[in-house]
Amino acid sequence: MPARCSAVVTCDQWARAHHLRTAVDGAPGAVTLSWHEPDDGARPEGDACPARGLAMDRLCRVYRLGRRAIERLVVGPTRGGLDYVGLRDPVVIMGGEGGYRPATADFRPAPEPELVDATGITVDADDRLFVSDRGRRHLAVIDLWSRRTLRVIGTAVPGAPDRHPMGLAADDRVVLAVLRRPAGLLRLTATRGPEEVALPGTGDVPPGSEPSRVAVLPDGAPVVLWHAPDGAGWLAAGDRPPEPVGAASDIAVDLEGTLVVAPCAGGAAALRRFVPTASGWTRALPLDASGYDGSGIVATADGRIGYWTTAGFRLAVRGQVRYARDGVCITYRLDAGVPLNRWGRVVLDACLPPGTDCRIATVTTDDEFDTAVAATPALPAACEPADPSATPVLPPRELMVAAGGVVAPLHRRRDAPTPWWRPAPDDQVDVFEAPVLAPPGRFLWVTLRLTGDGRTTPVIRELRVEHEAHDLVRRLPVVFTEDEPEPSFLHRYLAMFDALLRDLDLRSSCRDLLVDPASTPIEALDWLASFLGLVLDDRWHEVARRRLVAEIVPLYRRRGTVWALSRYIELFLAGAGADEQSRPGVAPVIVEHFRLRGVGPVLGGDPQLSSRAVVGTGFRIGGEIGSLRDRPLDPDDDRASALAASAHRFSVLVTRPLGIEQEAVVRHILDTERPAHTGYELCTVDAGMRVGDGLHLGLSSVVGPTGAFDPAITGTSLLGRGTLLGGPTTGLAVEAARLGTTSRVG
Repeated sequence: MPARCSAVVTCDQWARAHHLRTAVDGAPGAVTLSWHEPDDGARPEGDACPARGLAMDRLCRVYRLGRRAIERLVVGPTRGGLDYVGLRDPVVIMGGEGGYRPATADFRPAPEPELVDATGITVDADDRLFVSDRGRRHLAVIDLWSRRTLRVIGTAVPGAPDRHPMGLAADDRVVLAVLRRPAGLLRLTATRGPEEVALPGTGDVPPGSEPSRVAVLPDGAPVVLWHAPDGAGWLAAGDRPPEPVGAASDIAVDLEGTLVVAPCAGGAAALRRFVPTASGWTRALPLDASGYDGSGIVATADGRIGYWTTAGFRLAVRGQVRYARDGVCITYRLDAGVPLNRWGRVVLDACLPPGTDCRIATVTTDDEFDTAVAATPALPAACEPADPSATPVLPPRELMVAAGGVVAPLHRRRDAPTPWWRPAPDDQVDVFEAPVLAPPGRFLWVTLRLTGDGRTTPVIRELRVEHEAHDLVRRLPVVFTEDEPEPSFLHRYLAMFDALLRDLDLRSSCRDLLVDPASTPIEALDWLASFLGLVLDDRWHEVARRRLVAEIVPLYRRRGTVWALSRYIELFLAGAGADEQSRPGVAPVIVEHFRLRGVGPVLGGDPQLSSRAVVGTGFRIGGEIGSLRDRPLDPDDDRASALAASAHRFSVLVTRPLGIEQEAVVRHILDTERPAHTGYELCTVDAGMRVGDGLHLGLSSVVGPTGAFDPAITGTSLLGRGTLLGGPTTGLAVEAARLGTTSRVG
């Protein structure tokens, strides 16, 4: 069984250590050499610093807000697929010729709500554009597909005629708007609201501060950027104390949930990053936004941060900062609970780029200390411990000096960190270990000595120390240790084999994980599937392959049935949805053709019988099944032709677009899992005639005279049998309707 250990893992735990020229990167919660924070730059007073804003819709079109106009710029991936480039010819959608017009009651063109002093812009999940105009004291909602203004919402209220909106932020279909004079926060949608909600930071920020921008964290909590009278920015969210951020123009949240703060316009701008914690904010490494012109920042569809320059739209990259060349981090006291304890190995999850190094030193003792060295916080300040009084004591100065004597180098493990766990392909963290070169003792302190070249830094993510050392010495004859009271050399020599023996023992005790599809290593997944006579397809996502192995037994029992075919395809589509660029998988619709032809011809009845189950002929949405207008089968058609047209045939409708490889996999599933005597037709939403996402002739729709409704006649028509009560709904907008949300097939 694995030995007990003490660990220093989270940002809260690293922040309790003693730091000397080291820092805690808040995003991954790792220790690095300290870096120099970017200069805040000038702090212009008033509204010279806050940006007007950028927004992006579902088609990756960027909307840039000016004082009196909105420009739409189509952006796309570059040849390498890692960047975005804005086109040179923007389209003015508001504030110029060809702008969107609001709808009126009589559907005549109406005057456009001209922008006077626009201050905020955002796009919700339905591609509705929200614009705040403090000059006209209102919010405008524009539908980007119907190209009309849906709503104009005034923000001035009795007693506050000068109340005006500033920044906007969208969270799915909900939009937040910050207000000034007096300060407030509104929540609304494209069709409902607004309603007043609590404004974070009220009463906590410096007197005279006014809110400017707003963003939404992954948990739905709003974050407000306040501007003090001297131009300094402050972040406020929930119960967290306000965080000073210097001169700031805009805020956004990236894919990792990190809050990104943009400075005022500058040629070598750096975007600072803050990770929200339970008690405050954690600093993270900044992003480089060279050429930022102060227009604002926006989170793209893949979670990266985009900004605007004089050369077009750009994406922020990891900033180049200057690190200290050396630093020391001393952990708090680790307690084994046993006097004269011989500690085991020190294991580090770390990244040591070329030009960097890390050495460790250890100190042990059995004595309790009343006084100890106070913890020095990391610079720049990363995260504060939730309860600083609960931090174990640091060693006294005499032990800290003694720790500089014996320094152990790190040994890089070439095998996997644990028997059955594999790091992510893009994870640069390796596993290092070193022995504890200190005499036995109950308490242990570990000193990390980091060195770098000023451009790169070591990154220490986790530290683990085994409470118990190996007992290989006691397994040897006494003759090897009787002349040496403290067999340190022999103990260190045998420690080289301890790691291998421990891992072999752990692999043996956990070998049942090999036969579990959810936990077996990816390398052993094909081996496990072979026990069931299953050959896995490498085109399937790893998640889908694991689910298939787990469910293959019930699938084999019902092989060839509609349920088995549907579940097989659903497993593949659900696995394909694990990719960031794919949609979640859904169960396909399988229609057997004999169900569409009626029971007469199939069961050997009279061919003159009416076919009452033909979509668009006898079966229609909104009409009665089997009305007098049903068309009988052609008398010249014999039973054999009717049987050949419908028997042993089925159609598979996949309600999502499929790529070339995905469609090939679905066809391979149908070819291998369907009954050998059957034929099939595969339909997707991007094949055949379609409006929006999918409209399939012959399967989900039929063009013909029976699609109309019968007129309602008082005393004759029956509700539910030939008569439908209700009215028409809004039609589908091309590329705007969402299958399963605003529209459905069938």
